[in-house]
Amino acid sequence: MITIANPEKYVAGLYERLSNEKIEVGNGEVIEISEDEKESGSISTQKIFNENFCKDNNIKIYKHYTDDGYSGATFDRPDFNKMIQDIENKKINLIIVKDLSRFGRLSSKIAYYLEEFFIEKGVRFIAVNDDIDTGSIETSEDMVQLKAFFNEWFLRDTSRKVRNGKKTRAREGKVMTTYPTYRI
Repeated sequence: MITIANPEKYVAGLYERLSNEKIEVGNGEVIEISEDEKESGSISTQKIFNENFCKDNNIKIYKHYTDDGYSGATFDRPDFNKMIQDIENKKINLIIVKDLSRFGRLSSKIAYYLEEFFIEKGVRFIAVNDDIDTGSIETSEDMVQLKAFFNEWFLRDTSRKVRNGKKTRAREGKVMTTYPTYRI
């Protein structure tokens, strides 16, 4: 359980991200998202979840940063970049996400932000569902790296499965394009 001592010293940026409802693009691959994942990870659900965490802990909210329709395989996202700019401009000193996979799915970039950039800028990071809090000595760097690895592995594993599915469909002679070509 994450507890916040001296919540009055924090101004939070709440970050929400969800890939395209029908597909997620990672390394050029198309990944189908299940109905359960869409509902549990929806932007509105994440916003409510993050706001409730702030309310329960008396944390002031500066702004929501929301990248709807962007893959976690890239960190070049519009609102993510705005959040980084607001950190640079010292407008926020706390980032809250529902879970680490909403922040991103590339373990090397997650490690950079959590272990270097945020520390350098004096920013605390909390992934509520994963019980990750860089302001707590109980948060283990090893656990963060392990969760980040599994988030990235999920992305790569799903890409591999999609590729294999496409190969199977092609071998069976099924249409492989969005719009089949018609001859007149």
